[in-house]
Amino acid sequence: MKKYSFSFLGFILFTFLPLFLKAQDFNQRKADIEALKVSIITTKVGLTADEGKIFWPVYNEYQAEKQRLMKERRQKIVQARMNADNLSDKEVEELIQNDFAIQQRELDIEKKYYDRFKKVIPLKKVAKLYMAEEQFKRELLKRLRNQQGQTTD
Repeated sequence: MKKYSFSFLGFILFTFLPLFLKAQDFNQRKADIEALKVSIITTKVGLTADEGKIFWPVYNEYQAEKQRLMKERRQKIVQARMNADNLSDKEVEELIQNDFAIQQRELDIEKKYYDRFKKVIPLKKVAKLYMAEEQFKRELLKRLRNQQGQTTD
């Protein structure tokens, strides 16, 4: 009976351990990316400690709203791709109009948080925020390209 238990435990470990490790790796990468973003934004915007205490909760809300919207958009795109050949012209039209609506909602979020950011940090720092976000995206893409280059060599 013990031999069976150890065999079963070994099977479970070897089956699910790689999945667990991948999840940890993903979570670590996500944490590293977030740390890079915080570092770039804090440095480039020039946030003081007091500004940071007020700014980061607002920024985190902003990111959460944008992420929810992008998730919704991705889901609709996946559904559309899976059924693309079977959709009527009317359904295609609805999908395109829906995408326009999502883009408008994204713009509305941008405007809403622009107003909120102006209330917690000076306007010049708000402008630097948008530049810092772009720099973060470029840095992230550069790192991803470097990682891909290392794995293909």
